[in-house]
Amino acid sequence: MENKLNEYRNLIEKELEIALHSNSNVDSGVEQAMRYSTLGGGKRIRGILALEFCRVFGSDVKKGLAIAAAIEMVQAFSLIHDDLPCMDDDDFRRGKPSCHKQFNEATALLAGDALLANAFNTVSSTAFLPKPHGIKPVNTVSIMSTLSNATMEMIRGQQADMEFESRDSITQDEILSMYSRKTCALISAACVCGAICADASEKGLHKARSYGFALGMAFQLTDDLLDLQTEKDSKKTIATLIGEKDTAKLIKEYTDTAVKIAQNLPNGEFLETLAKELIDRKN
Repeated sequence: MENKLNEYRNLIEKELEIALHSNSNVDSGVEQAMRYSTLGGGKRIRGILALEFCRVFGSDVKKGLAIAAAIEMVQAFSLIHDDLPCMDDDDFRRGKPSCHKQFNEATALLAGDALLANAFNTVSSTAFLPKPHGIKPVNTVSIMSTLSNATMEMIRGQQADMEFESRDSITQDEILSMYSRKTCALISAACVCGAICADASEKGLHKARSYGFALGMAFQLTDDLLDLQTEKDSKKTIATLIGEKDTAKLIKEYTDTAVKIAQNLPNGEFLETLAKELIDRKN
């Protein structure tokens, strides 16, 4: 399992280096900030899911590499903006200064914008790649639509998250709805985009979407639980609302759903193991 994860991460990292290579004579601060926030760190779970669903539905993972890189750029864009003082106001990301602390707030804002633009440019380029790694133009459009819809959902989720901080009370359903946008939308989109690369059927796309949603919920709830156990976060979360025991119960329910879907996919053993291991992580 770990060998395959590392293999996928290395492939995605190399693709990101290509996508973020500067073609200009002057390497701007924005381009430096883009690479700083995107390269050399992160679990790459979303990109890995895109590659694996491409493989599961019968295509070479290399066909999904550009898509995986684009998804990771969208993720990096969201993290840069989330860390800004006007949002979550976080000074550190993955043990190093956040983009706006390493550079400045304006550069961070522009770097996030540029990453989002570059992500869609990277997706569109796949329609022009030669076989066997090119993607049908109609599928490229479907991927762009899936990714843009997920981005809008992430933005809605971030807005809801910020609004919750000014409220005295929030319900469990409201927090879960926010998670479905802020966390699950891109994870689910990654699964669907990988399946689209492989020309999966509508039934296959539904399975990919459902797996991604369940995995995303389990992933976010596990983060909540880890933060509660380490007293790291004072934000309103499911764990602070319903406690450790009930949160663990919810995590198991979503994980079991993801595992069941993986068991009904062709060669879904990796996805089954991934769902189980993500909730056992310590960070």
